Amino acid sequence: MEEKILIIDREPDIQRAVGTILTRKGFLHKSAGNFQEGLDLIRSEHFDLIIMEIRISMMNGFDFLADVKKLSRHIEIIVLTGSVSIGNAIQALRHNGAFDFLTKPLEKEDQLINSVEKAIEKQKLNRITE
Repeated sequence: MEEKILIIDREPDIQRAVGTILTRKGFLHKSAGNFQEGLDLIRSEHFDLIIMEIRISMMNGFDFLADVKKLSRHIEIIVLTGSVSIGNAIQALRHNGAFDFLTKPLEKEDQLINSVEKAIEKQKLNRITE
């Protein structure tokens, strides 16, 4: 697979765990510990997908979603968070362009992989149709 995924989470253990899952499925990935580091990577490299925690640092995760979409409208975003609320899920999905909203801890590894594969498929289709 050629797809490249950016993992943004303040917890190194989460970065490693998600990275291990992605590596087993053949995805390339990089990690960032905060939104600014993530933005710097997005500005310097191409990513097909972002998997991110919505609450990391001073910067609002919803603002980060909007900034990412301004930089690259084709990039898909999966929110993986321990901060669960229906309001956050609706805001991330409907108003900020996230592809999916998953909760930590993941019940099953397949849940993440299924979401990743669908997001990448959508991203590829969007590129073809434009």
